[in-house]
Amino acid sequence: MSLKTWGTGTKRVVATGPLTLFINVLLTQGKEAEMQTCARGVCVRAALMLAVILVMTFLPRPGKSQTFRGTILGTITDQSGAAIGGAKVTVRNLDTGQTRETVTTDDGSYTVRELPIGNYSITVEKTAFRTAAVTGVRVEVSIERRADVTLQAGEVSQRIEVSAEILPQVETTADTLGGTIGFTLATDLPINGRDYTKLIYMVPGVAGSPDQITDSPGSFGVFSVNGARGRSNNFLLDGTDMNDGYRNDPAINEAGVFGTPATILPVEAVAEIRVLSNFEAEYGRSAGGVINIVTKSGSNQWHGTGLEFFRNTVLNARNYFNFKPDRKAPFHNNQFGGSLGGPILRNKTFFFVDYEGQRETGAQSSLACVPTAADIAANVPLGGINPVSAAILARKPWPAPNLPGTCLGNASEPAVSNNASLLTPFSNRVDSAIAKIDHNFNSRNLLTGRYYFGDSEQSYPLALVGGGLVPGFNTFTPTRVQLISISYVTVFSPNVVYEARVGWIRFAEGFFPQDRGFDPSTIGLNTGVSSKDFGLPKISVSGLAPIGADASTPRQRVDSNWHFIDGVSWKLGRHDLKFGYEYRRTTVSQIFDRNFRGKISFNSLGDFLAGNVGSGSQARGNTDRNTSENNYSLYIQDSFRWNPRFTLNVGLRWDYFGVIQEKKNLFTNVDPTTGVPFLVAGGRLYEPDYKNFAPRISFAWDSTGKGKTVLRGGYGVFYDAFSQDFFMGHLPFAPTFDPGPAYSGIGPAPISFGSASGTLSSSTPLYGGFSPLGDGFGVDRHIRTPYMQNFNLNLQQRLSSNAVLQVGYVGSNGRKLFRFRDINQPSQAAINAADVACVGGSNLSLGSGCVSVSRTFSSLFYILQQETAANSNYHALQTSLQLRPWHGLTSNMNYVWSHSIDTASDGEDFVPNQAQPNDSSRPNLEKGNSSFDIKHRFVWNVIYELPSGKGSWSRLTDGWGLNSVVTLQTGQPFLLNYNFEDDFDGSGNFFGRPDLVGPVRYNRSDPLNFLNLSAFAVPCTLDGTGTAAANCRSGTRHYGTLGRNSLRGNNFRNFDFSIFKRTPITEHINLEFRAEFYNILNHPNFTNPLLPLFIADAAPNGINLNGTSKGFYSLAATPDVSIGNPFLGGGGSRGIQFGLKLSF
Repeated sequence: MSLKTWGTGTKRVVATGPLTLFINVLLTQGKEAEMQTCARGVCVRAALMLAVILVMTFLPRPGKSQTFRGTILGTITDQSGAAIGGAKVTVRNLDTGQTRETVTTDDGSYTVRELPIGNYSITVEKTAFRTAAVTGVRVEVSIERRADVTLQAGEVSQRIEVSAEILPQVETTADTLGGTIGFTLATDLPINGRDYTKLIYMVPGVAGSPDQITDSPGSFGVFSVNGARGRSNNFLLDGTDMNDGYRNDPAINEAGVFGTPATILPVEAVAEIRVLSNFEAEYGRSAGGVINIVTKSGSNQWHGTGLEFFRNTVLNARNYFNFKPDRKAPFHNNQFGGSLGGPILRNKTFFFVDYEGQRETGAQSSLACVPTAADIAANVPLGGINPVSAAILARKPWPAPNLPGTCLGNASEPAVSNNASLLTPFSNRVDSAIAKIDHNFNSRNLLTGRYYFGDSEQSYPLALVGGGLVPGFNTFTPTRVQLISISYVTVFSPNVVYEARVGWIRFAEGFFPQDRGFDPSTIGLNTGVSSKDFGLPKISVSGLAPIGADASTPRQRVDSNWHFIDGVSWKLGRHDLKFGYEYRRTTVSQIFDRNFRGKISFNSLGDFLAGNVGSGSQARGNTDRNTSENNYSLYIQDSFRWNPRFTLNVGLRWDYFGVIQEKKNLFTNVDPTTGVPFLVAGGRLYEPDYKNFAPRISFAWDSTGKGKTVLRGGYGVFYDAFSQDFFMGHLPFAPTFDPGPAYSGIGPAPISFGSASGTLSSSTPLYGGFSPLGDGFGVDRHIRTPYMQNFNLNLQQRLSSNAVLQVGYVGSNGRKLFRFRDINQPSQAAINAADVACVGGSNLSLGSGCVSVSRTFSSLFYILQQETAANSNYHALQTSLQLRPWHGLTSNMNYVWSHSIDTASDGEDFVPNQAQPNDSSRPNLEKGNSSFDIKHRFVWNVIYELPSGKGSWSRLTDGWGLNSVVTLQTGQPFLLNYNFEDDFDGSGNFFGRPDLVGPVRYNRSDPLNFLNLSAFAVPCTLDGTGTAAANCRSGTRHYGTLGRNSLRGNNFRNFDFSIFKRTPITEHINLEFRAEFYNILNHPNFTNPLLPLFIADAAPNGINLNGTSKGFYSLAATPDVSIGNPFLGGGGSRGIQFGLKLSF
């Protein structure tokens, strides 16, 4: 099945009214709602919520939720300060000519909601007063822009003009935290790779790793917002869902084959990005941040751009670890595109289109061991080379050595560490486009539609954790994202606005081996696979670089999300009411043939040539899974203006996240009381949770009444949607991926494992002895919905007409967060009672009669259970200083001190011990620094347009500008683990931890000697005969005393800079030349260690006979390389980019 044919059928979803949806959720007994009796304590809540819905039903049909527009509000008074009721207020969009009218209430207040972002003028008219006009009012997404106007006595025909520059810049009516990245910041600042997600790191409270791709090395998620997990964010495009429901990542710009974004949202199409936290009840789905991206619209004036950005090897500095005389890693990147917007019907219908493409090629440099011709000749067996082995060699899977020496050594030549300098090519093709149409039926009715299309093909080594660097075995990743959304706004009256919105997004992605067209049976490898699993098995020969693509390929999935919103905004005296409902449906279709191509290993080159297999494994079965989830939400929000200086915001939201189901009931679970796997009846893995009521309350106090000093505070509860991959899971062939209930050894679609041994032969199946999985994977049937409690108190102070300072405390508590643990892990007593060398009932030295480690359920090894039992807390001092354009200078500076602590930082172990505790019987001992914890973070971005020149040289001196982004932050936590196969503590843990036996010392100026390993030791007493786990003395094994995330990586410093020159070609056409310098100072930054292993051999950093570590641990990669996005990822060496942009 090809990528382009996945999920061609889309289930039809019928939108119904709020009452119908509500009754369906609460009263049906089907798979979706599962509400069965009033005895479950829901009837009272149902009646209360039904009352709310009835009110909504008999009002004009509801609409505003997750708005992608803005609001203008204010108070009209006379010169004595008395409120003026009945004044006519007209708001006009200066770009499209559209107008909206309202009338002030008795207290003189007015509110005009659901205004498309842009520039506006406000006109106020009242008999016996002069007409007042305010110009230059900027409406931003999800911002309530205050415009108070004082009328002077006189004739209506007399007019007074007021500039919006004198209006307050502080937020006087709401306590929503966050920040706005406007079009100028998005397009002018030097953003490596033109990836919009990197802009979000400029908002206070946003934390991520230096590579600015993942919230912690190796994990999914983009960033953490105010202590929430990286996958607890809600991404919206013009107010509709832009999430990948499988990962809970943004579907557009999500990392593809490793760390490189697979699709691109064109930056030129971004009008504003609004980041919200501690948000009002109209927002939900996620407990972290809401990232609302608003796209540009057309206007009465034709406008557009054409651009190209270019960089290559010559413009890049050598990577810190790309030492001479090694070849400099080649790199070439082009990003290009264009946009066009304008009127279809003047003052009525407008369009905007944008395309952006990327062509990236390069190579990953590395050192490796490959066989020489002399090695092969010296190891040919007496009977000659096995025909299958000869056929493998004929394909030249290893490149020829290009460094002196042999890695295998011989009598006349000692072994060298590496004998090949490799350059493994990678490539990336991305094409993305977006189109938008706005149609104004009249001043009261607006219809907007948009379509996004992104398509890419990537090829990269080292992908999906298990890839190698030998050329020819890359992972190939095609990705396609499509999004369609339609919104409709109608103004029933000056005080009642209705909005409906519907969106659909489809995310299709595959991971395939580069040699997926190669049938292994043609060279005698009888692996028994069908065409969809073609490709060379993963082959390991001791002492040589492995060949074959990553074992986790092929895999592919298609996600589809439907998103419906209905809501109303109603101004009722001093109350601004909002209420509505929301519906989401997420479906995921996945095939995950991990290790279906198989693995084989040989103990020596001689064994490989003879075809003598040392070991091997292969999985078989049907991995086609199709899941779905339905989510329903209701909300009501009241913004009550107690008086002109004090606003109280109160809201309540109810979220129901439906039980995730498998279409053919292929889920299995494990009974934690018996350890017996069972089929999930009706596809229900866990019981539904209807108790997700989320109150929100906040206030804003304008102490002076002039918008200069505002005290704000608030508290709210925010529930978090489930990531479907927690339940789909990953087959357990690598310790860095935990399995799930979608794949099991029992049921109608069991997964089985076979082994390989003997001699390679085309007439004999390579793998045999298949049997079901020996582990159990389940979900706690009583999991609850994770949630966060957020609270804050902050002060905003307008320092001048151009500068605003904000200082505040922000905190959060996370409860019932996802983690998983091994509920079949042996107790410490059982471990100590066992014979260390007992294998299959026999002692390696003494023979039979030994005592093996006892597990509660002896028929299974692991029983890994997903549960909602982790906690977190976060406390922060957040400060920001914003300077609006002042003599050509725009500046945003923020500093955050924070500390985030939790017992698990994700629901999966993409980072060791991030989800699974070391001691599953005492998971609360995992309390430690969050994986995304950053103690200090400082970000400063500046845009400066140099003063214009005079005289005949002005054409050369005018139009110059400088832009910069400075990022300084302390290091992130990490921990050390020993090799999971060593099992020093006897528990069988994936990520066992050592003992802490001495002071930890960091050498931050020398990455090659970064951490003294003498501070650590194996968690047992060795018997003096060796250093392997089998040499631990019985009764001495224990869980290591090193705390989770107790170590901290290097600090991060980065200074990006750009210089540009804008040259007018005509009155309306400008040409801009730009030179951008990423990490202009070429300051070296280093990633945290990933899976550093204590190796029980003669390695320099191994374990000596006393059981302690020796030497130093090295930092071996820069952040961009470690996450698979060299050059374009953050934290790399200096890179220079040139660009040209034509705009009109």
